[in-house]
Amino acid sequence: MTLNVFVASTPLQLISCAEARGHYRCPDESCLLVIARPDNRVTETQVAFLLEQLGLQGVQTIYLRKSTFYLRLSSVFRQLSGRQIDRLFIGNQSSWIHEVFYLGLSWKQLVFVDDGLATVKYYHAIHSEGLASRVTADKRRLLGRLGIHLHRVVPDRVSFFTCFPLESSDKVDVATHDFPVFRQTFQPEHEGRQGAPLVGFIGQPFGGEDRLTQMQSQVRHVVERHPGAKIVYFMHRKERRRELKQALLGLPIELRSSPRWPIEVEVALSREPYVAFYSFTSTALFTLKKIFPELPVYQIDDAILAAKLPFYDEIQSMFRGIGVETTRL
Repeated sequence: MTLNVFVASTPLQLISCAEARGHYRCPDESCLLVIARPDNRVTETQVAFLLEQLGLQGVQTIYLRKSTFYLRLSSVFRQLSGRQIDRLFIGNQSSWIHEVFYLGLSWKQLVFVDDGLATVKYYHAIHSEGLASRVTADKRRLLGRLGIHLHRVVPDRVSFFTCFPLESSDKVDVATHDFPVFRQTFQPEHEGRQGAPLVGFIGQPFGGEDRLTQMQSQVRHVVERHPGAKIVYFMHRKERRRELKQALLGLPIELRSSPRWPIEVEVALSREPYVAFYSFTSTALFTLKKIFPELPVYQIDDAILAAKLPFYDEIQSMFRGIGVETTRL
């Protein structure tokens, strides 16, 4: 029987895998989904919600949790030993955990799905220096003792399945999508939305030592653009509420975390009317505009953070290409 293996660790990677499963027409009985060591409880909760909602209940799913990771990983490789995988779908090209799967298993086609805007970085890396290995010598020895041998190399030509407007080349075959599975699953409820209009600000854990200072300036910029409006700061799952409350003290905003589902689901199912979304370069700017083209979405052009972000001009161009507007800080 044909076997298709999907490896995901985050909500967006899982959404991307569900879209890939539909695009490549992979029957449930041919699929194995590996949830590879989610980074925190919020991620675990959102992944569990998406598994149920995206029609993946019929797919065999294996969880690799931190507490039993190496034992479970060894078990998965024993289960797949000697089996020919038709397609291997990988969610995070820069994770050594995901790398172990595409270097340690036998497959016919390697497909990288979206890992946020990092997908753009991976795309360029393949065209220049190649994907750097994250598996250290010590990890290779440990994996060898567990019976996991990294015998494969990344082929000269790989596949990308992405929502971003990347082009095929002599090194990459690109297939694009606009979230048809997500749209069908979470159909927006425009009728019956009520209450005061909301302006959303999307947080992101980027910027290093300048992050909090620039984020404060960005939020103040949004407040000034929408005087009197209710502004909601949507926390990234890696941001800390205490840190944000201190940084944003005195600004008229509401901090909101969504431990149950990602922001794209929040916008689809919410009964509250959103009039605009802002962020520096959160992937959600792109996914929200792609899924909800009528929604006003703004990218905040922050020169200080832009200097830290590779391929910033290209990312800005992609945003503008789907209708995300730019506002300068």
